[in-house]
Amino acid sequence: MQTQKAFTLIELLICLAVLMILISVASLNYNNLFSQQALVASADKLYHFLVLAKSQSIKYNKKVYVHFCQLGASNEWRMAQSENGSCDCFNANSCTVNGISYNQILSDGQRVFTSESDITFTGLQASYNPMRFSVNAGSVTLKDNNGHKLKVIQSAMRLRLCAPDSAQLGYKKC
Repeated sequence: MQTQKAFTLIELLICLAVLMILISVASLNYNNLFSQQALVASADKLYHFLVLAKSQSIKYNKKVYVHFCQLGASNEWRMAQSENGSCDCFNANSCTVNGISYNQILSDGQRVFTSESDITFTGLQASYNPMRFSVNAGSVTLKDNNGHKLKVIQSAMRLRLCAPDSAQLGYKKC
């Protein structure tokens, strides 16, 4: 009789079990990384949206508002620019600057979160006048599923993006 070299059923089951454990660990790390990247992208988008509002104010020589709106009782928030002191971020033509709509998602409520208490701008709106240093100060804090936080702070002198608790995700502590 010849002996054949092959895997036994027990060896195959052990290999599959080890493989499943490795895949589950990798999947968890991948989801954490994806969540962190979504937070960084949202904070970066907010930062540049506020820079754009300031620049629109100077370009058109008029006051520009950035509104932060929540969709009902959901966790979804949007931000929009307008020339008016009020607008509905979820209505396409409600918020415009010089006839152009500037409207973006601030937090999707699935990977990136914010709440009304995380937005310190008066009346949930930032405003920019064409005159230098004529802005209302405030901040917006964004969070992800893993507890990481990033904060965009508008002071009279500058706009900055930082981490409120400790240096993380490539940003210094506020």
